[in-house]
Amino acid sequence: MKRWLLLAALPCCSAYAQSSATLYGTLDESVQWGNSGGVTSTRIDSGNALASAFGFTGQEDIGGGTKVIYKLEGGLNLSTGQSTNNGALFGREAWVGATGEFGRVQIGLNYTPFMLSMVTYSLGELNNLAWGNAANNYLFVPWDRMPNSVRYTSPEFFGLSARAFYALGANGSSTLPRTLGNTASLGLSYRHGPFSADLTYLQQSFANPASGAVTASTSTAMGNYEFMGLSYDFGIFKAGGLFAMHRGATGVTAVNSSNYANPNNDIYEISMLVPNVAGGSLMLSYGGYKVLGDSNGRSTSYGIRYDYRLSKRSAVYAGVSEVRNGASVGFGVSGVSNGGITVSPGKNLTAAVLGFNTRF
Repeated sequence: MKRWLLLAALPCCSAYAQSSATLYGTLDESVQWGNSGGVTSTRIDSGNALASAFGFTGQEDIGGGTKVIYKLEGGLNLSTGQSTNNGALFGREAWVGATGEFGRVQIGLNYTPFMLSMVTYSLGELNNLAWGNAANNYLFVPWDRMPNSVRYTSPEFFGLSARAFYALGANGSSTLPRTLGNTASLGLSYRHGPFSADLTYLQQSFANPASGAVTASTSTAMGNYEFMGLSYDFGIFKAGGLFAMHRGATGVTAVNSSNYANPNNDIYEISMLVPNVAGGSLMLSYGGYKVLGDSNGRSTSYGIRYDYRLSKRSAVYAGVSEVRNGASVGFGVSGVSNGGITVSPGKNLTAAVLGFNTRF
């Protein structure tokens, strides 16, 4: 009788053995100093080199080479103990999907292909597109990640793969324009040995009302983003470059994330990652931002950051960065998951950071 009970339980045990779930997290805390126009400031920051976050990820093998996958990730502010991303429990990523020979599909809160390309070519050791990277200072939040979205990633064919993405910004709201925030994106990636390159396109519906208030009857228009990036690993160092441009935002003069409004602009960055420098790695970055049609809407930024791994999971980092702004723009030095030290339009900023992070 015991033998029959054991045999009957085996299929159940085997099914559970084909699924997995993992709890993970990253904790990053630092001290940052800034000087703008002779005025100095000191602050404690969370999430400068790595986003302080926790999450769950898992998969279930359902047979035929197909797996159900999911991810839930929420941001943390270690300085206050509060959630980031406007208090959302899983405001960084929250999706469920499937992966197999057909590729990978994710439905929920997803990073856009545009953001994934930016992260790939703004180089760093602990994390790409982080404190000290010029492009990180010029991010436009609505093309970072989008809720109510579907993202597809194709299998790789001879080094070439594609990403497709669509999101409903208003998601059927009766108080907002029907198309507000609707986002479509397509990206192509090529990988061959030490060389990689991306081409990515994104379009996003925005509103630019004279009053600043958006209602269901507010008209919308379409902004277009294009991205080009490449990198090459020479062994003794890795070099990367990116160029992103935004067009179609006629009449938009100021950033308004809630309206998805962004002036026509260009962003560029050249970065270099040098490993094996006194046991750590050195990141060097230079880049800029330019508003079209506004000679005062220019900003340039450079950064240098040294990362030293204490173990596989823990590291320390230190860096210096400077942002020089035209009279119309006031960019600061940003971290991965915080706005960093901000300045008034036309003011320059020099900042330094010393931080520690660990993973679990």
